[in-house]
Amino acid sequence: MAEKKQPTVDEAIEAVAEEAEAGLSGFKEALAKAHEAMEAARKTMQEAYGKAREVGHEASEQTRVYMEDAKKYLGEAKEKMSVMASKGRAQADVLYGKSKEQYDALSVKAKELYGKAKDRMAEVDFKEKGDQVLEYIRKNPGKAVLIALAAGFLVGYVTRPRD
Repeated sequence: MAEKKQPTVDEAIEAVAEEAEAGLSGFKEALAKAHEAMEAARKTMQEAYGKAREVGHEASEQTRVYMEDAKKYLGEAKEKMSVMASKGRAQADVLYGKSKEQYDALSVKAKELYGKAKDRMAEVDFKEKGDQVLEYIRKNPGKAVLIALAAGFLVGYVTRPRD
């Protein structure tokens, strides 16, 4: 069998140095690529931040405009409600005044009618009226019985229970 030749110490060191150099150059390349990727990420983040800041500023401006519009429209609604309330209050005052006038007029009229009825009742002599009724019954007994019968029938008809 053929023997394998062992490398010399210098050759072994040279081989290790070459491998280290190759590994180091690969490490440097990977590090450079990582640096490029980090730089691209930083650049992208800065652009995104700028865009987000710009969009956020636009959104806040638009929101401010909408809020001002809402404030204006709420103010208009408040004014219209105030006008409606004052009109309603004025109408209620007018209606109250008219109904008070009518109540006062009716009260005066009712007092007058009560006074007249009271005076008439005071003028009527019930004893004399009772005597007149008895005298009529004595003069017209048939008519009195028929009138009493009709009145009894009418009262009975009105007060009977209905189904």
